[in-house]
Amino acid sequence: MAIFKHNLKSIYKMKKFILLILVFFASLNLNAQTPTWVCMNVTVDQSGQADFVESLDNFMESLEQNPYTVTLNEVQFGSSDVDFSHQLCFLGQSAESFASWGISGPPPSVEGVLFFSAFQDYVEVEQIVLGQPMIFDPSNLDSDFAAVFAINVSDVQKFGSAFGKMMNSLDFDDGSFELHDAVLGAEKDVTHYWVARSANVSTFLNGRSDFINSGAAGQLISDAGDSFEFVFGFGARIIKRYN
Repeated sequence: MAIFKHNLKSIYKMKKFILLILVFFASLNLNAQTPTWVCMNVTVDQSGQADFVESLDNFMESLEQNPYTVTLNEVQFGSSDVDFSHQLCFLGQSAESFASWGISGPPPSVEGVLFFSAFQDYVEVEQIVLGQPMIFDPSNLDSDFAAVFAINVSDVQKFGSAFGKMMNSLDFDDGSFELHDAVLGAEKDVTHYWVARSANVSTFLNGRSDFINSGAAGQLISDAGDSFEFVFGFGARIIKRYN
């Protein structure tokens, strides 16, 4: 009976692993139904941060329909490569959500005009990145802190197999992992983003320790080999979320 239960558990884990691999590679065949996001990496003048956030609040509350989940993220940790203070991110359920992106002007409302005015006065856009999730659960956005690692994947098949194996072995009590495809606008050599989300910096560090001590980190490096490399990383917390 013990052997039978062990075999059932092994079969279940293998099926789960295969499913993760299939999801990973199926996501490479992008289509209109694939969730899509745009993140604007911006620097907000300290003197105008309160006005900018207030205008954003008023604008988002004035919208009768909003096709995006919107988050405003404040950068807390970053290397010299991270020359922005905030991220303003828009997540759509499909690529169709962005069919008119950049075509129309400011919304014809008082709140829209005030927001765009505050944006012009206090915000400098450093980068605009278009991407699509490969492994992602929208409920992850309930976690306030995110560590974002920009990576260069040279062998997608090898890295995908290693990443799927790692995901199958982890228990995400202290957070969650995501993998995103950098479609347009990413920094040189960046092909993907590996995101680790958690409730706060403390739970992120606890989860990081568990990840390393469990051997999963070392196993990923061993399995993935030279199929990827880290380019840069930063940590940010969500200070506003809408929809």
